[in-house]
Amino acid sequence: MQETPAPVVDLGLAGKIVMITGAGSGIGRAAVAAFAAAGATVVAAGRRPEPLRESLKLAGLDESRGLAVRCDVTDEASVEAAVETAVSRFGHLDAAVNTAGTFGAIGPIATARYEDAAEVVSVNLMGMWLCVKHQARAMSGTGGGAIVTTGSVASFLGHSGSPMYAATKHGVVGLTKAAALQLAPQGIRVNAVCPGSTDTPMLRELYPDADQLQARAGRAPLGRVGEPAEVAAAALWLASPASSYVTGQALAVDGGVTAGSPAPVRTTKQ
Repeated sequence: MQETPAPVVDLGLAGKIVMITGAGSGIGRAAVAAFAAAGATVVAAGRRPEPLRESLKLAGLDESRGLAVRCDVTDEASVEAAVETAVSRFGHLDAAVNTAGTFGAIGPIATARYEDAAEVVSVNLMGMWLCVKHQARAMSGTGGGAIVTTGSVASFLGHSGSPMYAATKHGVVGLTKAAALQLAPQGIRVNAVCPGSTDTPMLRELYPDADQLQARAGRAPLGRVGEPAEVAAAALWLASPASSYVTGQALAVDGGVTAGSPAPVRTTKQ
């Protein structure tokens, strides 16, 4: 018997202008593909132009629906210029997904270097604040929009390998909630997507051995690490009109890690 194809869900993103930071790899690249498939025009932002152009090419976007712009999230002038370029090219900004981030150095807090910790704060927290600031400014007075930040399971839990990573990801959720409250009267929604271990270049750099990667997979009740496309799908929904009554929320996409520690079911013979 011939299978009936799954229905296509229209998320209302056709023709929308979406900016994606960290778009050159990992979750950001998957987000470019997801928004392209949903009919959006994508502004791919990041520090290196070539990976951005590759993301647009892989998503099937030509110059009419895709634009690569250089954006260093630690530099306010760079963030402001990237947003202004997007608006100048396409007229306005409807949504943004901010995936740029760094894990930082792994090691004991007692021997951590100030410079390393400051870099994590600069990228993950101050960089996110700069993106939200200038994206919200572009959306103000134009009917509103939606901004998606990227947290982590470390937004809810500690991380012994990098306390500063956990601190900044907790901060991203706090920023998201506060920005959602402030920007709601302007019709701008702000939500966070919080991935668990996801099969990205950053994860494989942190855990290069197969045994290490398997250990990460074993933490999740679903028994595997996530795929970038699965996180991008959540960001797609949060940025779309389909989630029009959702703001100030942190959505964990983590295979169940933050649900708690799974325990074996015990049976007692009578």
